Amino acid sequence: MPADNWLDETVRSPKGGKDRARLAGPTARSGLAEIPGRVWVFAGLAAVLLFVLCAFWGLYLLRGRFSPQGPTPTAIIWTPTPSPAIVAPPSSTPAQSAADDAPAGATPTASSDVVIGGYVQIAGTGGDGLSLRSGPGGNYARLAVASEGSIFIIVEGPTTAGGAPWWRIRDPENEEQIWWAIGNYLEPVEHP
Repeated sequence: MPADNWLDETVRSPKGGKDRARLAGPTARSGLAEIPGRVWVFAGLAAVLLFVLCAFWGLYLLRGRFSPQGPTPTAIIWTPTPSPAIVAPPSSTPAQSAADDAPAGATPTASSDVVIGGYVQIAGTGGDGLSLRSGPGGNYARLAVASEGSIFIIVEGPTTAGGAPWWRIRDPENEEQIWWAIGNYLEPVEHP
């Protein structure tokens, strides 16, 4: 009987007969199994790093697309502007401290017709307006300046401070706006 490997004997393969014996034998190994373990660990770490890099790149490309649409909040920092403090020098005459609160070039005239609940108009300031203060007297903080011709309602008074009458007045359009004003520049008017 002819030999079992008659083809190998008659036709030589370029690799020889060893390959066929190696593949057929019990010691045959695949190409992936021949790779050392440290190469597999390195390849795994490289794959994880590549995945993380791609994830960050994707997040960078998609930034802001899933955030709620609307205005971006802007921080506002409020800084108070200090106002110059007006300190009246000690006076020997009461008329001098009342004149410190009066505008320059104005002629103060105190009216005896001012009553609580009545309406008054700012007059005699020479167009400069009248300081509205937090309390009766020129030493209280100035909260606002009422322009010539402004109308107010008398709420309380008179209180004498610095030799002049001071009246508590209220804005007729806003009941929360209440100040003190020197009576020398308040002129009674009819209900507007």
